[in-house]
Amino acid sequence: MKSRVAHVLPIALMLLLAALTLWLQYATQQAGGGDAGAKRHDPDAIVENFTVHRLGEEGSTQYTYSAAKMLHFPDDDSSELIAPRIVHLDDIGGDITATANRGTVTKGGEEAFLYDNVLVVRAATSEREEARAKTEFLHVLSEKHIAETDRPVRITEGHSVLTGVGMLIDRDSHEFRLRSQVRGSYDVPKRK
Repeated sequence: MKSRVAHVLPIALMLLLAALTLWLQYATQQAGGGDAGAKRHDPDAIVENFTVHRLGEEGSTQYTYSAAKMLHFPDDDSSELIAPRIVHLDDIGGDITATANRGTVTKGGEEAFLYDNVLVVRAATSEREEARAKTEFLHVLSEKHIAETDRPVRITEGHSVLTGVGMLIDRDSHEFRLRSQVRGSYDVPKRK
Protein backbone atom coordinates (compact mmCIF):
# COMPACT_ATOMS: atom_id res chain seq x y z
CA MET A 1 0.00 0.00 0.00
CA LYS A 2 2.87 2.35 0.80
CA SER A 3 4.35 1.88 -2.66
CA ARG A 4 1.08 2.88 -4.37
CA VAL A 5 0.84 6.12 -2.36
CA ALA A 6 4.49 6.84 -3.08
CA HIS A 7 3.86 6.57 -6.84
CA VAL A 8 0.58 8.54 -6.83
CA LEU A 9 1.75 11.41 -4.60
CA PRO A 10 4.25 12.93 -7.12
CA ILE A 11 1.70 12.68 -9.93
CA ALA A 12 -0.97 14.38 -7.77
CA LEU A 13 1.46 17.16 -6.81
CA MET A 14 2.37 17.72 -10.49
CA LEU A 15 -1.32 17.93 -11.46
CA LEU A 16 -1.97 20.37 -8.61
CA LEU A 17 1.01 22.51 -9.68
CA ALA A 18 -0.17 22.49 -13.32
CA ALA A 19 -3.69 23.52 -12.24
CA LEU A 20 -2.33 26.38 -10.08
CA THR A 21 -0.15 27.58 -12.97
CA LEU A 22 -3.13 27.69 -15.34
CA TRP A 23 -5.25 29.47 -12.75
CA LEU A 24 -2.49 32.05 -12.10
CA GLN A 25 -2.11 32.76 -15.82
CA TYR A 26 -5.88 33.21 -16.23
CA ALA A 27 -6.14 35.45 -13.14
CA THR A 28 -3.35 37.81 -14.25
CA GLN A 29 -4.82 38.23 -17.75
CA GLN A 30 -8.21 39.14 -16.31
CA ALA A 31 -6.76 41.61 -13.79
CA GLY A 32 -5.39 44.03 -16.37
CA GLY A 33 -3.04 42.34 -18.77
CA GLY A 34 -3.67 41.11 -22.29
CA ASP A 35 -6.28 42.66 -24.57
CA ALA A 36 -8.84 43.41 -21.86
CA GLY A 37 -7.25 46.77 -20.96
CA ALA A 38 -7.15 47.98 -24.56
CA LYS A 39 -10.94 47.69 -24.91
CA ARG A 40 -11.75 49.73 -21.80
CA HIS A 41 -12.80 53.37 -21.98
CA ASP A 42 -10.48 54.75 -19.27
CA PRO A 43 -8.98 58.26 -19.35
CA ASP A 44 -5.25 58.55 -19.90
CA ALA A 45 -5.10 62.31 -19.24
CA ILE A 46 -7.07 64.81 -17.17
CA VAL A 47 -6.59 68.54 -17.76
CA GLU A 48 -8.19 71.39 -15.84
CA ASN A 49 -8.83 75.00 -16.92
CA PHE A 50 -7.39 74.82 -20.44
CA THR A 51 -7.82 76.66 -23.75
CA VAL A 52 -7.01 75.37 -27.25
CA HIS A 53 -6.62 77.76 -30.22
CA ARG A 54 -7.22 76.62 -33.81
CA LEU A 55 -5.26 78.72 -36.29
CA GLY A 56 -6.10 79.40 -39.93
CA GLU A 57 -3.71 79.39 -42.87
CA GLU A 58 -2.75 83.03 -42.23
CA GLY A 59 -1.94 82.29 -38.59
CA SER A 60 -4.97 84.04 -37.12
CA THR A 61 -7.17 82.29 -34.58
CA GLN A 62 -10.28 80.73 -36.18
CA TYR A 63 -11.80 79.36 -33.01
CA THR A 64 -10.95 78.45 -29.45
CA TYR A 65 -12.36 75.88 -27.13
CA SER A 66 -11.86 75.74 -23.42
CA ALA A 67 -13.29 73.91 -20.43
CA ALA A 68 -13.08 73.67 -16.68
CA LYS A 69 -12.04 70.01 -17.01
CA MET A 70 -11.23 67.56 -19.81
CA LEU A 71 -10.80 63.79 -19.71
CA HIS A 72 -9.04 62.26 -22.74
CA PHE A 73 -9.74 58.63 -23.73
CA PRO A 74 -7.08 56.86 -25.83
CA ASP A 75 -9.30 54.01 -27.11
CA ASP A 76 -11.21 56.35 -29.47
CA ASP A 77 -9.15 59.56 -29.04
CA SER A 78 -12.21 61.41 -27.72
CA SER A 79 -12.47 63.87 -24.84
CA GLU A 80 -15.21 64.59 -22.33
CA LEU A 81 -15.53 68.20 -21.17
CA ILE A 82 -17.00 69.85 -18.11
CA ALA A 83 -18.27 73.41 -18.72
CA PRO A 84 -17.06 73.65 -22.35
CA ARG A 85 -16.87 76.97 -24.20
CA ILE A 86 -16.38 77.16 -27.99
CA VAL A 87 -15.76 80.55 -29.62
CA HIS A 88 -15.77 80.96 -33.43
CA LEU A 89 -14.01 84.22 -34.21
CA ASP A 90 -15.08 86.36 -37.16
CA ASP A 91 -12.92 89.02 -38.80
CA ILE A 92 -15.87 91.37 -39.36
CA GLY A 93 -17.47 90.88 -35.94
CA GLY A 94 -20.35 88.75 -34.81
CA ASP A 95 -18.28 86.09 -33.05
CA ILE A 96 -20.32 83.03 -32.07
CA THR A 97 -19.85 81.55 -28.58
CA ALA A 98 -21.38 78.25 -27.44
CA THR A 99 -21.34 77.11 -23.80
CA ALA A 100 -22.84 74.11 -22.01
CA ASN A 101 -22.65 72.11 -18.78
CA ARG A 102 -20.83 69.22 -20.47
CA GLY A 103 -19.62 68.08 -23.87
CA THR A 104 -17.70 65.56 -25.95
CA VAL A 105 -15.09 66.27 -28.60
CA THR A 106 -14.18 63.65 -31.22
CA LYS A 107 -10.75 62.77 -32.55
CA GLY A 108 -9.02 65.82 -34.01
CA GLY A 109 -11.63 68.23 -32.65
CA GLU A 110 -13.68 68.08 -35.86
CA GLU A 111 -16.95 67.50 -34.03
CA ALA A 112 -18.22 68.58 -30.63
CA PHE A 113 -21.42 67.55 -28.88
CA LEU A 114 -22.70 69.94 -26.21
CA TYR A 115 -25.25 68.86 -23.59
CA ASP A 116 -27.37 70.51 -20.89
CA ASN A 117 -28.03 74.26 -20.71
CA VAL A 118 -26.53 74.97 -24.11
CA LEU A 119 -26.32 78.69 -24.85
CA VAL A 120 -25.21 80.04 -28.24
CA VAL A 121 -24.53 83.77 -28.46
CA ARG A 122 -23.88 85.68 -31.68
CA ALA A 123 -22.21 88.93 -30.70
CA ALA A 124 -23.81 92.18 -31.78
CA THR A 125 -22.61 93.83 -34.97
CA SER A 126 -23.16 97.31 -36.36
CA GLU A 127 -26.20 95.96 -38.24
CA ARG A 128 -27.69 93.46 -35.77
CA GLU A 129 -28.31 93.10 -32.06
CA GLU A 130 -26.89 90.23 -30.03
CA ALA A 131 -28.75 86.95 -30.61
CA ARG A 132 -29.06 84.16 -28.03
CA ALA A 133 -30.23 80.60 -28.63
CA LYS A 134 -30.96 78.20 -25.75
CA THR A 135 -31.35 74.44 -26.13
CA GLU A 136 -30.33 71.19 -24.41
CA PHE A 137 -28.13 69.69 -27.17
CA LEU A 138 -25.91 71.04 -29.95
CA HIS A 139 -23.78 69.22 -32.54
CA VAL A 140 -20.91 71.47 -33.69
CA LEU A 141 -19.10 70.75 -36.98
CA SER A 142 -16.16 73.15 -36.75
CA GLU A 143 -14.65 72.56 -40.19
CA LYS A 144 -18.03 73.04 -41.92
CA HIS A 145 -18.79 76.16 -39.85
CA ILE A 146 -22.21 74.88 -38.78
CA ALA A 147 -23.95 73.68 -35.65
CA GLU A 148 -27.31 71.97 -35.36
CA THR A 149 -29.82 70.47 -32.98
CA ASP A 150 -33.03 68.48 -33.24
CA ARG A 151 -34.28 69.65 -29.82
CA PRO A 152 -36.54 72.56 -28.79
CA VAL A 153 -34.85 75.98 -29.12
CA ARG A 154 -35.57 79.50 -27.89
CA ILE A 155 -33.91 82.38 -29.77
CA THR A 156 -33.92 85.99 -28.64
CA GLU A 157 -32.59 89.00 -30.52
CA GLY A 158 -33.36 92.29 -28.85
CA HIS A 159 -37.04 92.09 -27.95
CA SER A 160 -37.83 89.50 -30.64
CA VAL A 161 -38.40 85.91 -29.48
CA LEU A 162 -38.63 82.76 -31.60
CA THR A 163 -39.20 79.19 -30.46
CA GLY A 164 -39.13 76.00 -32.48
CA VAL A 165 -37.84 72.47 -32.75
CA GLY A 166 -34.56 71.90 -34.54
CA MET A 167 -32.08 74.56 -35.54
CA LEU A 168 -29.17 75.09 -37.91
CA ILE A 169 -26.56 77.75 -37.17
CA ASP A 170 -24.47 78.88 -40.15
CA ARG A 171 -21.36 80.69 -38.94
CA ASP A 172 -20.54 82.12 -42.35
CA SER A 173 -23.89 83.83 -42.82
CA HIS A 174 -24.50 84.45 -39.08
CA GLU A 175 -27.96 82.90 -39.44
CA PHE A 176 -29.97 80.87 -36.98
CA ARG A 177 -32.58 78.78 -38.86
CA LEU A 178 -35.41 77.02 -37.02
CA ARG A 179 -36.71 73.85 -38.67
CA SER A 180 -40.22 73.18 -37.36
CA GLN A 181 -43.00 74.28 -35.01
CA VAL A 182 -41.78 77.87 -35.24
CA ARG A 183 -43.58 80.51 -33.19
CA GLY A 184 -42.55 83.93 -32.09
CA SER A 185 -42.89 87.64 -31.90
CA TYR A 186 -40.80 90.00 -34.00
CA ASP A 187 -39.94 93.46 -32.72
CA VAL A 188 -39.33 95.75 -35.68
CA PRO A 189 -36.04 97.63 -35.11
CA LYS A 190 -36.28 101.39 -35.00
CA ARG A 191 -35.00 103.15 -38.09
CA LYS A 192 -31.89 105.25 -37.70
